[in-house]
This record gives sequence, C-alpha cells and structure tokens, in this order.
Amino acid sequence: MIRCFLPADRWSSDAAELDEAESKHLAGVMRAQAGDRIGILDGAGRLGEAEVVAPHKKRTAIRVLSISSVAPFAPRRILAQALVREQKMDWLIQKAVELGVHEIWPLQTERAVVRIRAEEASKKAARWQAIALAACKQSGNPWLPQISPVRGLAEALAALRGVSGAACFGALQDGAVPLPEFFGRLRAEGCPQIAAFIGPEGDFSPVEVAALRSAGTQPVTFGPIVFRVETAALFILSSLQYAWL
Repeated sequence: MIRCFLPADRWSSDAAELDEAESKHLAGVMRAQAGDRIGILDGAGRLGEAEVVAPHKKRTAIRVLSISSVAPFAPRRILAQALVREQKMDWLIQKAVELGVHEIWPLQTERAVVRIRAEEASKKAARWQAIALAACKQSGNPWLPQISPVRGLAEALAALRGVSGAACFGALQDGAVPLPEFFGRLRAEGCPQIAAFIGPEGDFSPVEVAALRSAGTQPVTFGPIVFRVETAALFILSSLQYAWL
C-alpha cells in the first residue's frame, strides 16, 4: 500500500488534504484514482488508512478511515554519525530510519573527508530530513527521526551531559566491551536512551577517543573484523533492535 505523510494538525476530522509534495507524488507519479486506499502517517506515532476522494497534483483530498497509534520504540536511540560521502550518508540515514532511530546527529570530526560549509548546512539538513521521511513512508515506521544540524564531537557530548541513558562508540582499542554484553546489561538496568557514536573512515582521532572516554562513553567491540563506517552503524543499530525485541 502507498503511504503518505499527513501532518499531525490535519488528523482532527475525517476529511483531510495532502500537501503539494505528497499530492504530486500520489496523483502525478503513482497516478492514484478516486476510491484508492492509501496508508497515512504523521511521523509522531500515528498510522492510518484513508481513501482518495479527489486526486490532484497540488492538493489531494482524502477521507480518513482508521487511525492507530504506535508507542515510541524503547530505548530511545541516537546515532551520532561522523560525516561520510553523500551517497553513503543518504543510505545510512535511510537504513537508520528503518531500524527505528529517534535522532541522527551528523558529526564533523577531525578525520572526516567530508566538510560542510556553514552556508550549506540548512540545505543538507533539509535533504537528510526528506530522505528520512521517505524511509518512514517506505518502511511504515510511524516515528520520523529528528536530524540535527552538523555539530562537532564536543558539542554532541555536551548535549548528553546530565541526560539519563548511556553512550558507546565502536573501538578497536583495549578495554572495549563486547556489544552483546553491553546491551544486555543496559536492558537489565532499564536504560531509557542509548547514543551510539560512529567515526569516519579513518576512525576517531586519539584526541577524540580521549574526549569520548572522558565523557563516560563506553568503547564497544563488534568482533575481530574491521567494519566499514556504514556497516558499523547498521550493526550497532541492528544489535540494539535485536536486544530489545
């Protein structure tokens, strides 16, 4: 079933109207006809089914037939991802949404090849948010994650200070805890939030590793094989999803 985004303020009555972007895709690309059934979601936990009343490329009228709510996934999941090349970053965001991430924090790190200029930041954020919304519609995830502006590692760590939860980063250094052991302990403790830090292709620098450790971020190991950045991000989010099923 085709799914469309319907903002939260348009669910108050049975009659609703899709915005121009959703209408263009539904009526212009998918060629929906009056009477067709579609799925709808609001990105804040609500799902529903609707009937197309009057398809139009700018404003499609629909009738809401049913509504259900999905509780937020537990624990709250934050992916603090060092910037990687555009295609990889787009793919990472898409897959992270499918795996139930709540927030994505793009990180500008010392060894990241990608550098985003200040004048590009808002355009990039809008692009990533659009990719996240498309992934929600494709997968049926009713919770649209918030993608933060690009930030440095110090700012990201400061944002976690005083917040209930735990944080970890993939590490090859001595003292790293096996990921299953770490997640098993957090689940037993009822941890409400987990932030996972993933470095760039060249990994976090020694200074950044020291900052992560100093902030109480737990180094975790994924095993003996060295993963690519995108594999590491998906591995840790998949493991988190599996551990809390």
